[in-house]
Amino acid sequence: MPFFWTSKQALAIALLWMLAILLLIGLPGNSFPKVSKWMDVFQPDKLIHIAMFFPFAWFWLIYFYKIKTQKVRALFIISFFGIVYASLTEVLQHYIFIGRNANIPDAIADIIGVLIGVLTFNIIRNKLILNKKL
Repeated sequence: MPFFWTSKQALAIALLWMLAILLLIGLPGNSFPKVSKWMDVFQPDKLIHIAMFFPFAWFWLIYFYKIKTQKVRALFIISFFGIVYASLTEVLQHYIFIGRNANIPDAIADIIGVLIGVLTFNIIRNKLILNKKL
């Protein structure tokens, strides 16, 4: 875990990741390769949404860890803010970005990514604390 970052570096990385998400969700739909119809059953784009929002949670939690925010407060803030940001990206896709549309399953996948990030960060952080490696 990159806890060796300074709080300013962690904040910069978290903000850059948010910008990267915004840029990716803003790309026109025809910018992405088409997958075969049988892949519609598995909807691999949901895994991409989870993969985008998992690091979102991690980078923000590293920042909150570096500024010594109370653990429960940080977990709540990131969970709440992640849900809001995930929802906002879908609203932007509906109203702002050309060739994109809002999709509730995508928002759910984003939120799942945030929650998995929060949970795994918390589990690993607790294990590191127990092993006195943090």
